[in-house]
Amino acid sequence: MLRYFVKRLGWMVLTVFGVLIFTFSLTYFLPGDPASVMLGPRATPQLIKALQVRLGLDKPVWTRFGIYVWGVLGGDLGESVWSHRPVFSLLMQVLPYTIILALSSLLLAVIIGMALGILASTYENSVLDWITTGFSLIATSIPSFVAACLLLLFFSIFLKLFPVIGAGKEGDILSQLHHLVLPSFALAISWIGYIAYLLRGTMLEVFGSDYITTAKSFGIPIRYIAYKYTLKNAIKPIVAIVGLGIGKLLGGAVFVEIIFNRPGLGKTIADAVFARDFPVVQGGVLLAAFLYVLSNLAADLSYAHFDPRIQYEEKR
Repeated sequence: MLRYFVKRLGWMVLTVFGVLIFTFSLTYFLPGDPASVMLGPRATPQLIKALQVRLGLDKPVWTRFGIYVWGVLGGDLGESVWSHRPVFSLLMQVLPYTIILALSSLLLAVIIGMALGILASTYENSVLDWITTGFSLIATSIPSFVAACLLLLFFSIFLKLFPVIGAGKEGDILSQLHHLVLPSFALAISWIGYIAYLLRGTMLEVFGSDYITTAKSFGIPIRYIAYKYTLKNAIKPIVAIVGLGIGKLLGGAVFVEIIFNRPGLGKTIADAVFARDFPVVQGGVLLAAFLYVLSNLAADLSYAHFDPRIQYEEKR
């Protein structure tokens, strides 16, 4: 397990370093001088020169890259161009909102998706199975921003059951939960369908095993077999996609946060792009990539723990 962990950790470090190079190169993708682009066409030469010095754009590229890497290793992601706040503290202020949204969406996806998958596989070829499978296929194909718009129009505008925008009053848990319901479902709906469809297929595959057939021949109720024996072996793929799901949900949270006007990492990056605040964009992209690869690492380790055959294949 240690060898497997070291290998996966090495890939994680390489991935993060590649993203670090990409984020550093963002300013070089801009046409013209980066400082002029950030300040706009009305900026004076004095302001442009001051911003170049402030961002270190007057230094050679390799010197800038070394300073940037050293700063990242020390937790210094630079300073916002407009608010003059450290980027790290700015991102840490909004990151909990995104993590809460992603984890609540993942929790909904796992609970509802597993429940639907178990029902569909237990009552195979029944009306319940057809309805569940149809819902799973439709839900999987719905993007999070489309689901967010539909839920917002129906439950907030038409039925007026949930708030339209915001994250709730600070310190009021009930208000925050009330504001969290629709964004969580909007972000989770495609994963609900994916988990339900995946679990149904794996459970039906396990249902065809010899030991399950033997259990049925002894007259053991199908519900008991499903929960006691089948689910234990069919749940492994679900464990594998949980970590991947966190990364995907973090990416999908950008659109949901914008539509519901919720504070978060995604909305902060989007606002920084429109404001041309590139230090915030660089820091936000780097932090999002780090969270993504970290969640994938956790998923790989948990799956290897549940299925030791993966560790054996790595050794080969």
